[in-house]
Amino acid sequence: MSKLVYLSSTLADLASFRDEAMRALVKAGYRVKDSYRASPQPPADQCLADVRAADIYLGIFAGRYGYCPDGHGGKSITELEYREAVRTGKQCFLFIRPLDDIPGKDLDSAKGEYEADTKLRALREELQSRHTCALVSSPTDLALSITQALPRVEEDRADDSRRGGMFNETAPHPGQLNIGLLIVGIRGCAEASLERLCGALPAEWQPGSALFAPEPGQAGADRLAVDRSLSRARCVALHLSPPGLSRLRENPAAGEALVKMLAARLGSYTLLLEGVQPADLPATWPPAAASFSVGEWLASGVSAVGGELGRLIEAFPEATPTSRDVRDPRLVGLAYSVLAMTRDEARAVADRPELVREELGRQPYEFLVSVIAGLTGRGDWVGRYGACRHDWQPFGNGSVKELLEELVETINAQRIVPRRDQSALLGNHIRLRYYPFEPEAFRQDAPDWPLLAAMRGRGCLVLVDELSTLHPSLYGKGNVFLSDPAVTVATLSSLDPAVCSLEALIDSPLKIDTLVDRFSNKLDLRCELAINSRARARRWLRLSLPEALAGSEAQGADPNRREEFRKGLLGGL
Repeated sequence: MSKLVYLSSTLADLASFRDEAMRALVKAGYRVKDSYRASPQPPADQCLADVRAADIYLGIFAGRYGYCPDGHGGKSITELEYREAVRTGKQCFLFIRPLDDIPGKDLDSAKGEYEADTKLRALREELQSRHTCALVSSPTDLALSITQALPRVEEDRADDSRRGGMFNETAPHPGQLNIGLLIVGIRGCAEASLERLCGALPAEWQPGSALFAPEPGQAGADRLAVDRSLSRARCVALHLSPPGLSRLRENPAAGEALVKMLAARLGSYTLLLEGVQPADLPATWPPAAASFSVGEWLASGVSAVGGELGRLIEAFPEATPTSRDVRDPRLVGLAYSVLAMTRDEARAVADRPELVREELGRQPYEFLVSVIAGLTGRGDWVGRYGACRHDWQPFGNGSVKELLEELVETINAQRIVPRRDQSALLGNHIRLRYYPFEPEAFRQDAPDWPLLAAMRGRGCLVLVDELSTLHPSLYGKGNVFLSDPAVTVATLSSLDPAVCSLEALIDSPLKIDTLVDRFSNKLDLRCELAINSRARARRWLRLSLPEALAGSEAQGADPNRREEFRKGLLGGL
């Protein structure tokens, strides 16, 4: 039997839209439920029952809020139908008519119904922030949009791939953050507590747990396991009891590395304390964004929500700017790293450029000297580097971290999502996940090597400071990442025009020949060289951030094309 579509909208103002929608649906082979018919039940009850009975919900929203039945909190039948569809997990197709296209006779605002208009605008704003909606300006436009959208969903359901389309709200993304709150505990000390906490927390939080043993024989494997869980988590909390804290103190390097990883990946972490006070924690740990006591609730043995657990559930979503993500399942994580000097490393090179000659040889040294000469008189270039690598300010007006956060916020705030982003994001919002680019990690016997290899395998973004690639500790590091087609990568130059021209980069000693191969031989659009202005960086990143989530395929390369590309550049192309 064909699927049943529930058609929801206000009536008089959208009669022609409803007619065209019904024709398009029937022509496509669907059955349509229209609840505006005689029934012994109250209108709202009948409509909501019909929503529950349908397979698919299709909502059309325009300039009227609609009839508000008694006993439903002042909500219109149209809004109640939408919320029932979401509550019962229906597949939702949402179509919105722009207010500018609606004649005054069909607008609540023009008719003086200001309370209804306020509710309508709030609902429209919510729909466009939570869902990917299609704008339709006419009945014909609506029919065409339905024809394009519905068969796509049928194909997805038929092969059970759930690839996701423009209107597929339930389609999973490969990078979906499907753990709302990850609770990390100390192995051998926290299993029972974590099980009870995860069982009592709200199901919508999608709680999960991970265990870590700080002892040398187990710490490496557990860090990798925790990192895998972090790659799917929206928020993270560290559970500490006296025995667990004692073991972390006995293995201070492993404990500090764990806490720094939690703080770096998600931007912040929360403490769940069982018989431990915040003052008991090592001073070298990055501070927690919030802390909650759970010891009394755990000791009580009760399963009911109340006391400390009740306070945790009530306060956690608002405890930090990122903890509200615990309730949002439509998020995907984007790992990123920055290959740039710290300020101390930059100062060392500025004070003694001979270090490059002593450790790397004459050619890199001469190239460095020429670059520094180009920087002379253009400001304090050392001051553009910070304590952390992502504090680097390539253009002197904001760090790389701030630039990425600004662009992600712009992408996430889109009310109307471009088709190019739809296929990459599948209706999700982006959350950044930072992986520090530390040179000592780029050895296959290094403790953090498995973490970086796992990040590369999942796909990530890497931004490279061209000048920093000449620092002895960074020289040649990360090439295994830069050559991987799953990695979206760009090199940035601090000056406009760039000190390192594109043709100079091809023959330079910067040890980024793998990037040149991707850029020139393979014509990889997810690889860019010599970005020399904030405007160019914004444009490339704006196009590339969604693509970094969409996966990639390796491309073959013709070794003869490198010389052809070089000649073309030198010829003025």
